[in-house]
Amino acid sequence: MIDSSANRIPTGPALLGYAGVVPFAGLALAALLGDGAWQHLAVRAFLAYGAVILSFLGGIRWGAAARATHPHNGEYVLAVLPSLWAWACLLAETPGVAAWGLMIGFALMGFADWLKPAPGTAPWLVSLRLRLTTAVVLCHAVVMPAV
Repeated sequence: MIDSSANRIPTGPALLGYAGVVPFAGLALAALLGDGAWQHLAVRAFLAYGAVILSFLGGIRWGAAARATHPHNGEYVLAVLPSLWAWACLLAETPGVAAWGLMIGFALMGFADWLKPAPGTAPWLVSLRLRLTTAVVLCHAVVMPAV
């Protein structure tokens, strides 16, 4: 028998995860509907927040690798890549390139977390990450016309 409780997303992480999507959604709408200085500020804030959150996802993997009994060096490499990717996106020549780069980074990390979860990852975290990644990628799609 499959233990469905192991796959059930705990309320606390679910609420915090979804709350983390709120700035993406709010800033995407502000960028799409705003004009002039407000639109520019919303886009800059969206990109900065995206870079921080993408880096955070790498931190999750680093922590999991550090807890593993026999971590592979590849786990640490995968943990560092999101921060380097996000930083490179912030250095992009245009906000459009940065937004596309961050969207691709989120999609790739979501795929990596689904394909090869970090060592010791709870089954519910994979499900939550897929939901959050989908929401964040959709927010990037919304912001694209503004960049």
